Amino acid sequence: MESQIELIYEDIKGKHNVKLVQFVGDLDATNVETVSEKICNLLNEGYVNIIADFKKLRYVNSTGLGTLLHFSKTAKEKNGSFKIANINENVYEIIEIIGATSLLEIYDELEEAIKALD
Repeated sequence: MESQIELIYEDIKGKHNVKLVQFVGDLDATNVETVSEKICNLLNEGYVNIIADFKKLRYVNSTGLGTLLHFSKTAKEKNGSFKIANINENVYEIIEIIGATSLLEIYDELEEAIKALD
């Protein structure tokens, strides 16, 4: 059975190549392809700076984490960034266990991630 995940897009006032994406649900092998397609489309449309709001992301597995690393790498290749904000303890723990905290840009608050774009 496919895990449920929803991506909600928002523009950030005053930023033209930035998209805020709220992740709602679980990110795992059952839906990683769909999520990957949506984020890669944003990057290809010129939104090279993506801020992922993980406030409502309940779970990520290693497959989902691999995809997040891919987003980060792709954004950097386009002279942009993939920033994560509002991460909950469970999701952070998984990222930490795999040792990817130094590979991803993680911010406690949305405002911090937005300020880091300047």
